[in-house]
Amino acid sequence: MQRNEFYEELKKALWDGKEKYYRNLVYIEKKDYLDDLLASIKTYLEVNQSPSVIYAFHPWVSKAKERRNIIKELFKEGKFEDVDYASTDEYLGNTYDLVILDLVDNFQPNYVGRLVDLARGGGLVILYTDNLTENKMFRNSIVRYGKILDIYERRFRKKLEEHEGIFIANEEGYKARPFVGNTKREEVKIPQKTLMPKELHELAISQDQIKVLEEFYFLLRGGKRVISLTAARGRGKSAVTGLGLAGIIKINLDEGYDTEVTVTAPSLYSASQIMEFAKKGLDVLKIKNKEKNSDTGFIREISGDDFEIYYKPPDAVSEVETGKGILVIDEAAALGVNFIDLALRKWKKIVLVTTIHGYEGSGKAFIRYLRKIISERKAPVRLLTMQKPLRYAEGDPIEKWLYDALVLNPEPQRLPEDISIAFYETQDKEELLMNDNKLFQVYGILVSAHYRNNPDDLMIMADGVHHSIKTIYSGDSYLAVVQTSEEGDLPDNLIDLALRGGTFDGDLIPDRLLKHVRLRDFGKLKGWRIIRIAVVPELQDKGLGSKILQMVTEDAREKGLDWIGSSFMGDYRVLKFWVKNGFIPVHVSPVRNEKYGDFPVVVIKPLSEIAKRIVDISASIFKEKLLNTIHDIYFNMSPQVAQLLLRGNKAYKDINLSKLHLAKIVAFLQGTSPYEASADGIHLLTLKYFWDSKRDWSLYDEEEWVLIGKVLQGKPWGYLSTLLGINRTQMNEFLYTAVATMLKKYYNMDAEGNIGYSLSDLGDEFTTR
Repeated sequence: MQRNEFYEELKKALWDGKEKYYRNLVYIEKKDYLDDLLASIKTYLEVNQSPSVIYAFHPWVSKAKERRNIIKELFKEGKFEDVDYASTDEYLGNTYDLVILDLVDNFQPNYVGRLVDLARGGGLVILYTDNLTENKMFRNSIVRYGKILDIYERRFRKKLEEHEGIFIANEEGYKARPFVGNTKREEVKIPQKTLMPKELHELAISQDQIKVLEEFYFLLRGGKRVISLTAARGRGKSAVTGLGLAGIIKINLDEGYDTEVTVTAPSLYSASQIMEFAKKGLDVLKIKNKEKNSDTGFIREISGDDFEIYYKPPDAVSEVETGKGILVIDEAAALGVNFIDLALRKWKKIVLVTTIHGYEGSGKAFIRYLRKIISERKAPVRLLTMQKPLRYAEGDPIEKWLYDALVLNPEPQRLPEDISIAFYETQDKEELLMNDNKLFQVYGILVSAHYRNNPDDLMIMADGVHHSIKTIYSGDSYLAVVQTSEEGDLPDNLIDLALRGGTFDGDLIPDRLLKHVRLRDFGKLKGWRIIRIAVVPELQDKGLGSKILQMVTEDAREKGLDWIGSSFMGDYRVLKFWVKNGFIPVHVSPVRNEKYGDFPVVVIKPLSEIAKRIVDISASIFKEKLLNTIHDIYFNMSPQVAQLLLRGNKAYKDINLSKLHLAKIVAFLQGTSPYEASADGIHLLTLKYFWDSKRDWSLYDEEEWVLIGKVLQGKPWGYLSTLLGINRTQMNEFLYTAVATMLKKYYNMDAEGNIGYSLSDLGDEFTTR
């Protein structure tokens, strides 16, 4: 196609997009990209003379600002915003006519997914670069020992050529594939009778928003109530949540009730749309209110007579003993099911808002975990979804391309009737990425089982020479998937760097052990880190995950590796799986992950003799650190997670109690000494129990949780009761029976024992000089 013909086709498509409210995309990949970049922009300006523009780039890279300045000259009229890729999270609620991505210095799928979504119907997306694979920052971070593949980039180019609404200018020439389909835009109809104020319904711009807004009335009923709202990005879920809160405040004010709303999210800007639309709703309802803004300009608090809405970070929410009013959790999947479970214990009214399928999508796995937790808490729930896009028409070709290119909505295939015979294999990544049916199956299993996913994951998996995909399949169907990464075999300079506190890409497990155990030898060992392991939903909890883990372990052993391990957020269910399969906890980060609210954990199964020696030493050092600092560094760790970490650790140490400590414990059992007066003796006895990996008996789970939470961590009784879901009376009973059992097992003593001794009874247990 000739250049002038290409731009004529583009202009026609832009006018058609404006009429049918869909988007077009121009992709430029050539060394002299500037001429076509400017020509594409000028073509769009013929259709829209005063567009709103967002331009994304890395401003600190050489010549990046020069390119930006050339482009900015074209927009002396109209709105032009330039943004560092690192700050694009703050723009997710915005919409633009023209979205331009500078890919010259970096090509990163997360940014593509995040920013393409900001273009409105009738708009244009432009991606431009000199080359998709050369000198790209994110790609360079995947390089191992000077090697990297380009499978992901080749698939990305292939998908650009397959879809409509896309115009390509590259070294080969010009290719245009205009959109020839139809789009659909629905008319918004407000019901005659509404539960929520009609003024709020008039702010809604989709029928989905009308329906969801009405459902917020559900929170006004008595008792525990949960609303779960999930949707792909750009469906207006945060906006309607804000309007729903304004409606609740209005109804409560009319009926003489106060309203207190806590909004939490991974960051204040993640919650900004909720706060902004709550303010809009209050204003349209003519409810007087004051707002307080953060230093960055986002609303952090809205208050008025008898109501208050305020943002509180996840850590602060975790530390609340009893929640008041309504808790709204935006991007709930990002904060994790443990955080949600804790919130469900503390608040009676909760709204969970989360993105599915999008660049940080959670998919069906999050919904499945959520339903299980809500069922356990016995809370009435409304599970709501929103389907219709707001920024562009239904049937938009660029959304279809984006979902396909970034594999945002993969689905595992239905299982065959007969799966009596199954096979284990390591996938050929080239074949996998170029076969959509196979890729969507395999990657779909990973996404369906893990509620935290993003497009970067697939590029790392595809292009990293050290990343492998292991599968179990039966016939044409895949049943289980494991992603591994080769780690270790480090040169001396990287070992020295890690010991001095430096960081480098990859080799997560060697890095953590070098820093926290300080044994240089581990850096020289070779191992596999299991990044993700997943089983099709229909076969979960049937032992298939353990089976593929066993196969991968044997695979590693046959290849002469020293260890196999994993690192993950300290989720109770996940940790339980690894401990059950013989993996030993050797490290927990001393800092809780701010975004997810959990402590990252490292587990290892040693395969060689030298690895066994190092893991034994590492486990002992870790156990000592955990028990000695659980009242401080790990105070916010859940007792259930701490229990698993201690159970999975076989390090042993004998702890001796003096007769006077034993007397204090007996006095506690007799009721003549309160817990507080006998706490030192009970603390030593508890340490003895958890250090004793040789015993052939165990306390009940609830007894161990109370010992960890109260005796070792020192949590207040009320907070621990909320955390464990056990009332104060039951906790006292569990503490008493645990202490009585340990005293009997270790010292054959009970409540009838001696509660006082003479100096002559002590022997040399104590010395005073």
